[in-house]
Amino acid sequence: MQLFLYDTAIFFYALLLRIASLFHPKAKLFVDGRKAIFSKIREALSSETRPVIWMHCASLGEFEQGRPLIEKIKSGKKDYCIFLTFFSPSGYEIRKNYELADFVFYLPFDTKKNATKLIRILNPKVVLFVKYELWFHYLKELTKLKVPLILFSAYIQKNQVFFKWYGGLHRKMLGFFQQIFVQDAPSKALLNSIGITNVIIAGDTRIDRSMKVLEENRKFENIEIFKGNNQLIIAGSTWPEDEILLRKTMQLLPENYKLLLAPHEIKEDNIQRILKMFHPDICFWDADEPMLLKHRIGLVNSVGHLAFLYKYADMVWVGGGFTKSGIHNIIEPAVFGVPVFFGPNFKRFREADDMIKLNAAATYSTAQELKHVILNKSDLLEKGRKAKEYVAAQLGATSKIFDYLSEKCLDNTL
Repeated sequence: MQLFLYDTAIFFYALLLRIASLFHPKAKLFVDGRKAIFSKIREALSSETRPVIWMHCASLGEFEQGRPLIEKIKSGKKDYCIFLTFFSPSGYEIRKNYELADFVFYLPFDTKKNATKLIRILNPKVVLFVKYELWFHYLKELTKLKVPLILFSAYIQKNQVFFKWYGGLHRKMLGFFQQIFVQDAPSKALLNSIGITNVIIAGDTRIDRSMKVLEENRKFENIEIFKGNNQLIIAGSTWPEDEILLRKTMQLLPENYKLLLAPHEIKEDNIQRILKMFHPDICFWDADEPMLLKHRIGLVNSVGHLAFLYKYADMVWVGGGFTKSGIHNIIEPAVFGVPVFFGPNFKRFREADDMIKLNAAATYSTAQELKHVILNKSDLLEKGRKAKEYVAAQLGATSKIFDYLSEKCLDNTL
């Protein structure tokens, strides 16, 4: 019965997306990206002779967890090709040209027919799923064919479907994996409580990736001019609720505090909304020197820079904490030893819980609260130091997973 309900839900989800694609741009990307998908994949792989490692990521956040392992495989196992799939347009559209993946595609909907067809085309040597997006028919077919299945960077919580009375099908999916690598000890204990024992604590691969930013040490002269001798708050991946809070906070802070905003959405209508909200104190981050010196608020209106900009911050606000999906990446600023703050929706993110307990980060909902901590310089220094210590203690997840793959799943003669 559970499988029937699962298949029915998949059918109607696909149907609703096709209807929504007539009106909604993201749904259109979702549907159009899967048109003639098997013909496209078959053609792309027609001359490929290397064995395939298939990695699936739900979206962009999971990709950032999978990326360090792809880099490690590409440097240590060059005779394999990487086939990368995404479920969501927000992952695929941004990373469809990722240079270290040999092939990047949307994942066809999880039906028995699709699973059989895709796996027959790929004939993968090993399959890697990131975090916790699981698809029954793909997992079952791979298990039937005895293809090694690995789940990594999993963060397991008691409120997830695996622990519900109706979660039998999802518990079965966990049982398909040859090995599960989790982020922490509580995740392992929860899995053990439902009979899943093939679990290794490895940590979060994103931390290994974030530390590489330190090696690049990019310079942004415009930001150095903008900051000058002022205290700089950098707000990354912000949503409207974050920006409202930050505007109120800036009104309460002394003039020697500046704010650099890097919004989650850089479409023109959103950029114009932000410009209007902070007018007349705002300019673009790449403006000329007189403009940068004149304004207290800088606006980043392009992508790909944020992880490198954090090094200029005296404190960081990470956006998303007032949205349903939750906060964005707080590890990126933490590697620089910068205190990190965010809104109240962070419970799905282990690193946020950990850093709050260590006094390396904090959550706030009002401008008065945020102003108070920003002006407490001794507390900021303490939080920054502990943030850096936390990141350093979490390194090594990628190597643990790669070593397992090398020993158990991949042909060392290649």
